[in-house]
Amino acid sequence: MEGRDDWRGRAACRGMATGAFFAPSTEPGASEAELAAKAVCSSCPVQEDCLGAGALENFGIWGGLTTTERRQARRAARLRGAA
Repeated sequence: MEGRDDWRGRAACRGMATGAFFAPSTEPGASEAELAAKAVCSSCPVQEDCLGAGALENFGIWGGLTTTERRQARRAARLRGAA
């Protein structure tokens, strides 16, 4: 029986240290750590599943998006739905 988190076994980041996706940003703009994490996500076969799982998370990069980017994407989707 497949569980709801089975996508994690197919993720490009499988086996990587999770800290790579939760590195604190101490500078304006994207840090090298953030860019490296996003590079892993960019070719991930389960990017959409990851993004869905992290949609409401307050920290980290999920599906290639930071917390701020996920918040902006939700806001844009709500605005499109209201139009």
